[in-house]
Amino acid sequence: MDMAWKIEDINVGDEVAIAVTVLKLLDDGRASVSIPSYGFPHSIPAPRKVKPGDELQLTGEVARVDEEDRTVTLKAGTLITVDADTITAWTPNSRRKMAVLRGGGLKQQRGRLQRQGA
Repeated sequence: MDMAWKIEDINVGDEVAIAVTVLKLLDDGRASVSIPSYGFPHSIPAPRKVKPGDELQLTGEVARVDEEDRTVTLKAGTLITVDADTITAWTPNSRRKMAVLRGGGLKQQRGRLQRQGA
């Protein structure tokens, strides 16, 4: 999959989406879904008119990024770790702002503010 971003761009707190496929509808109003590269059962609240075989987007906040293993863990009801290639959409956290660099100002580095020259 050709992504418009790199794993190095993704930070804790960003929002990502992954495609999931509905396997079956459960009796409690939930849908059992298949998540690519996630080897565990998972269920989500079933949207109206969903049926087995439908593809849905599951969004969550990034909790961890492992650049070496190329995996991203997102909070989507529970922690879900997937291969970075399975991410279908990415939205940077809007709270991160690049500070103006002047003298001993602050600069952003991987989501953390650090003193310039530190």
